[in-house]
Amino acid sequence: MRLQQECRALAGRFRLGHSVESALLLPVLLDQVLAAIPATSHPQAARIVAAMLACQESRDWLGLADWLEGEWVCLLVASDD
Repeated sequence: MRLQQECRALAGRFRLGHSVESALLLPVLLDQVLAAIPATSHPQAARIVAAMLACQESRDWLGLADWLEGEWVCLLVASDD
């Protein structure tokens, strides 16, 4: 639950335009989520991370926030079941 809240909060920071600070926090949060989900979810996680990195590279902060808050949080919710 805590990681889900952190993902949503970071997505909100990206939406508010705090891209530099948020980009520095992103790798730490990604590592925490990867450690929290089962290994069977890692292929799906890799696809989501690739999409988020593509958004970051193209400076699509809203797209990155959507992936972070949508798919990434869904991955965490599914691993809690």
